[in-house]
Amino acid sequence: MTAALVFHFLRSLRTICFGVSVFAASTAAAQEGGLIAITLADERLELPLNAGHSDWTGSEGFAKVSILTRPTDLKTWEQFQSLRLAFDLLRHGAQTPEMSLLRRGDDDGFERWYSRPDLGGLRVTVTDRSLDGAQLRVSGTFLGMLGISPDFGRTIDLSEPMSVSGTFDVTLLPIR
Repeated sequence: MTAALVFHFLRSLRTICFGVSVFAASTAAAQEGGLIAITLADERLELPLNAGHSDWTGSEGFAKVSILTRPTDLKTWEQFQSLRLAFDLLRHGAQTPEMSLLRRGDDDGFERWYSRPDLGGLRVTVTDRSLDGAQLRVSGTFLGMLGISPDFGRTIDLSEPMSVSGTFDVTLLPIR
Protein backbone atom coordinates (compact mmCIF):
# COMPACT_ATOMS: atom_id res chain seq x y z
CA MET A 1 0.00 0.00 0.00
CA THR A 2 2.80 2.45 0.86
CA ALA A 3 4.61 1.77 -2.42
CA ALA A 4 1.40 2.53 -4.34
CA LEU A 5 0.99 5.86 -2.52
CA VAL A 6 4.61 6.82 -3.18
CA PHE A 7 4.22 5.89 -6.87
CA HIS A 8 1.01 7.95 -7.11
CA PHE A 9 2.69 10.89 -5.38
CA LEU A 10 5.74 10.81 -7.68
CA ARG A 11 3.54 10.57 -10.78
CA SER A 12 1.49 13.56 -9.60
CA LEU A 13 4.65 15.51 -8.82
CA ARG A 14 6.03 14.77 -12.30
CA THR A 15 2.79 16.02 -13.90
CA ILE A 16 2.88 19.22 -11.84
CA CYS A 17 6.55 19.84 -12.70
CA PHE A 18 5.83 19.32 -16.39
CA GLY A 19 2.92 21.80 -16.22
CA VAL A 20 5.04 24.40 -14.44
CA SER A 21 7.86 24.04 -17.00
CA VAL A 22 5.43 24.47 -19.91
CA PHE A 23 3.93 27.56 -18.24
CA ALA A 24 7.39 28.99 -17.51
CA ALA A 25 8.52 28.39 -21.08
CA SER A 26 5.47 30.14 -22.52
CA THR A 27 5.93 33.08 -20.13
CA ALA A 28 9.62 33.31 -21.01
CA ALA A 29 8.78 33.33 -24.71
CA ALA A 30 6.38 36.26 -24.23
CA GLN A 31 7.95 39.55 -25.21
CA GLU A 32 7.41 42.78 -23.33
CA GLY A 33 8.57 45.88 -25.07
CA GLY A 34 7.63 49.04 -26.81
CA LEU A 35 8.34 52.69 -27.17
CA ILE A 36 7.08 55.93 -25.72
CA ALA A 37 7.61 59.11 -27.75
CA ILE A 38 7.23 62.19 -25.57
CA THR A 39 7.42 65.92 -26.13
CA LEU A 40 8.11 68.00 -23.01
CA ALA A 41 7.73 71.71 -23.78
CA ASP A 42 9.95 71.77 -26.92
CA GLU A 43 12.07 68.69 -26.18
CA ARG A 44 11.25 65.41 -27.98
CA LEU A 45 12.42 62.05 -26.63
CA GLU A 46 11.88 58.44 -27.69
CA LEU A 47 12.23 56.10 -24.77
CA PRO A 48 12.05 52.31 -24.53
CA LEU A 49 9.66 50.52 -22.21
CA ASN A 50 11.19 49.46 -18.91
CA ALA A 51 9.68 45.97 -18.97
CA GLY A 52 10.64 45.05 -15.41
CA HIS A 53 8.55 47.91 -14.01
CA SER A 54 5.66 48.00 -16.49
CA ASP A 55 2.66 45.70 -16.28
CA TRP A 56 -1.09 45.29 -16.27
CA THR A 57 -3.68 43.58 -14.14
CA GLY A 58 -7.36 42.80 -14.66
CA SER A 59 -9.25 41.37 -17.60
CA GLU A 60 -10.07 42.21 -21.20
CA GLY A 61 -12.99 44.43 -20.12
CA PHE A 62 -11.18 46.25 -17.31
CA ALA A 63 -7.44 46.50 -16.80
CA LYS A 64 -5.10 48.71 -14.81
CA VAL A 65 -2.12 49.63 -16.98
CA SER A 66 1.23 50.93 -15.72
CA ILE A 67 3.89 51.97 -18.24
CA LEU A 68 7.36 53.01 -17.07
CA THR A 69 10.22 54.16 -19.22
CA ARG A 70 13.77 55.19 -18.48
CA PRO A 71 16.44 56.51 -20.84
CA THR A 72 19.11 54.10 -21.98
CA ASP A 73 21.76 56.65 -22.97
CA LEU A 74 23.82 58.66 -20.47
CA LYS A 75 23.17 62.10 -22.03
CA THR A 76 19.39 61.74 -21.69
CA TRP A 77 19.74 60.08 -18.27
CA GLU A 78 21.60 63.13 -16.94
CA GLN A 79 18.52 65.31 -17.52
CA PHE A 80 15.60 62.91 -17.41
CA GLN A 81 15.32 59.86 -15.15
CA SER A 82 11.89 58.29 -15.61
CA LEU A 83 8.35 58.62 -16.88
CA ARG A 84 5.35 56.68 -15.59
CA LEU A 85 1.98 56.68 -17.33
CA ALA A 86 -0.87 54.78 -15.68
CA PHE A 87 -4.57 54.47 -16.48
CA ASP A 88 -7.62 52.26 -16.24
CA LEU A 89 -8.30 50.57 -19.57
CA LEU A 90 -12.02 50.00 -20.08
CA ARG A 91 -13.81 48.62 -23.14
CA HIS A 92 -14.46 52.13 -24.43
CA GLY A 93 -11.04 53.68 -23.65
CA ALA A 94 -8.82 55.01 -20.90
CA GLN A 95 -9.96 56.61 -17.64
CA THR A 96 -8.28 58.17 -14.60
CA PRO A 97 -4.87 58.68 -16.22
CA GLU A 98 -1.94 59.89 -14.20
CA MET A 99 1.62 60.72 -15.16
CA SER A 100 4.76 61.25 -13.15
CA LEU A 101 8.07 62.47 -14.45
CA LEU A 102 11.41 62.68 -12.66
CA ARG A 103 13.98 65.03 -14.14
CA ARG A 104 16.89 67.22 -13.13
CA GLY A 105 16.20 70.87 -12.52
CA ASP A 106 18.44 73.84 -13.21
CA ASP A 107 20.10 73.39 -9.78
CA ASP A 108 20.96 69.71 -10.54
CA GLY A 109 18.39 68.57 -7.96
CA PHE A 110 15.52 66.30 -8.91
CA GLU A 111 12.13 67.73 -9.84
CA ARG A 112 9.01 65.60 -9.62
CA TRP A 113 6.36 66.56 -12.17
CA TYR A 114 2.81 65.19 -12.19
CA SER A 115 -0.45 65.39 -14.09
CA ARG A 116 -3.96 64.03 -13.67
CA PRO A 117 -7.25 64.84 -15.39
CA ASP A 118 -8.26 67.25 -12.59
CA LEU A 119 -4.81 68.87 -12.18
CA GLY A 120 -3.08 69.29 -15.51
CA GLY A 121 -5.87 68.10 -17.77
CA LEU A 122 -4.10 64.84 -18.67
CA ARG A 123 -5.96 62.89 -21.35
CA VAL A 124 -5.10 59.46 -22.71
CA THR A 125 -6.66 58.20 -25.93
CA VAL A 126 -6.32 54.50 -26.72
CA THR A 127 -6.02 53.89 -30.47
CA ASP A 128 -5.49 50.12 -30.41
CA ARG A 129 -5.51 47.29 -27.92
CA SER A 130 -5.47 43.52 -27.95
CA LEU A 131 -5.14 40.73 -25.45
CA ASP A 132 -3.29 37.62 -26.56
CA GLY A 133 -3.11 35.16 -23.70
CA ALA A 134 -1.35 37.07 -20.93
CA GLN A 135 0.11 39.74 -23.24
CA LEU A 136 -1.67 43.08 -23.46
CA ARG A 137 -0.74 45.26 -26.40
CA VAL A 138 -1.96 48.84 -26.12
CA SER A 139 -1.18 51.98 -28.08
CA GLY A 140 -2.43 55.52 -27.98
CA THR A 141 -1.70 59.17 -27.30
CA PHE A 142 -1.51 61.45 -24.27
CA LEU A 143 -1.73 65.20 -23.79
CA GLY A 144 -1.74 67.53 -20.80
CA MET A 145 0.18 69.88 -18.54
CA LEU A 146 2.65 68.83 -15.86
CA GLY A 147 3.26 70.66 -12.62
CA ILE A 148 5.79 70.23 -9.84
CA SER A 149 4.62 68.34 -6.77
CA PRO A 150 6.35 68.10 -3.40
CA ASP A 151 4.09 65.25 -2.23
CA PHE A 152 4.18 62.68 -5.04
CA GLY A 153 1.21 64.11 -6.95
CA ARG A 154 -1.24 64.69 -4.14
CA THR A 155 -0.97 68.43 -4.83
CA ILE A 156 0.32 69.76 -8.14
CA ASP A 157 1.62 73.30 -8.62
CA LEU A 158 0.56 74.46 -12.09
CA SER A 159 1.79 78.05 -11.70
CA GLU A 160 4.63 77.27 -14.16
CA PRO A 161 3.30 74.28 -16.12
CA MET A 162 5.19 72.23 -18.67
CA SER A 163 3.25 70.88 -21.65
CA VAL A 164 3.46 67.16 -22.34
CA SER A 165 2.26 65.12 -25.28
CA GLY A 166 3.22 61.90 -26.94
CA THR A 167 2.43 58.43 -28.10
CA PHE A 168 2.88 54.94 -26.70
CA ASP A 169 2.89 51.50 -28.27
CA VAL A 170 3.69 48.80 -25.74
CA THR A 171 3.26 45.10 -25.05
CA LEU A 172 2.90 44.26 -21.37
CA LEU A 173 2.77 41.13 -19.27
CA PRO A 174 0.60 40.91 -16.14
CA ILE A 175 1.91 41.81 -12.71
CA ARG A 176 4.47 39.21 -11.62
